Amino acid sequence: MMLGLIAAAQGVPQLPVSSLGGLAADRLPKRTVLHVSTAVLMDIALITAMLIFFDAIRIWHLIVLAVVSGTVLPFNQPARHAYVPFLVPRAQLGNALGLFAAIRNMNQVLGPSIAGILIGVDPFLAYAAIAVAQVLAFVLAMGSPKAAPIEHLERSVTADLVFGMRYICDKPILRSLIAVNLIVLALGLPYPQVLPVFQKDVLGVGPEMLGLMFAALGAGALAASMLVATFPGMIHRGYPMMAMGAALVAFALSPVYALSVALLFVTGFTSQAFSTLNSTLMMFNTEPPFYGRISSVNMMSWSLTPLIVLPFGVLIDAFGAGVVVAVAGVGLVVAISLYGALRPSLLRSSPTRGDLSRKA
Repeated sequence: MMLGLIAAAQGVPQLPVSSLGGLAADRLPKRTVLHVSTAVLMDIALITAMLIFFDAIRIWHLIVLAVVSGTVLPFNQPARHAYVPFLVPRAQLGNALGLFAAIRNMNQVLGPSIAGILIGVDPFLAYAAIAVAQVLAFVLAMGSPKAAPIEHLERSVTADLVFGMRYICDKPILRSLIAVNLIVLALGLPYPQVLPVFQKDVLGVGPEMLGLMFAALGAGALAASMLVATFPGMIHRGYPMMAMGAALVAFALSPVYALSVALLFVTGFTSQAFSTLNSTLMMFNTEPPFYGRISSVNMMSWSLTPLIVLPFGVLIDAFGAGVVVAVAGVGLVVAISLYGALRPSLLRSSPTRGDLSRKA
């Protein structure tokens, strides 16, 4: 429940702030937005490291820092995502977004693996390493183009927010993509936040093994994003979601650590294959002045995941991790099957290189 509470503390501010973050990415130079938000994230890591170093860390510290992080991330992530279409020809957008996801997922492989080792030595070192990584991100971003806004609008911030939401509501394909994303986020993605429960209570292994579990997730996601980056039109969008639900059920019922790690690789692969294709389709069906706001709506959807972790944590305390995650996996398969029956064309859609070239 405490894991869920800290996750919810990060998710609560993301909901109202996400729309502002996307608007900032559209109205302000993206490099400036990245610099400011990265500097704050760096400070969060430094503060956490210092609290650990002086043995002063408490749960309420983590909750407060999670709130600050949840306020800043909606500015950082949409700016990064909206940056990509400005850096590559539109015909290569699917490949670029896949590569962008691959780089992010490479961190998910390396980060938990390194963190698991550093935590075993001293947790202070793990958060100090995060702070150093944020400093490097800040410096490297200085060499990027400013990516100034495409147009300078006279509308107020409120009017611009309303205008962006109206744009989304007027496009059925965007509404459908967001709806499918919400289904997957609600049923298929809260489980990584409660992996420590599986590590300790279900599989009975030490904390150093938790890093390998997260690394397996990231490795699967990395493999999927590289595949989508190379062949953006290859994967049927419905298959990854169905396979993810089945893999979740198998993981939830597995009592063997090695098998659980292998199944985490599968869930990471399938979830990232869906996520990358979904993001590419959203960008593909969006005009450039709205890239930031579309990314922020995607971010707003993702911010629901930490909020769902809290009831997940309560249910796991009551019924056990395996039962709750297995039921969620079955629910994902059923929900996607029903949605596929109602909107089969949407689940089949994926942007091919030829489609992107014609769009360009």
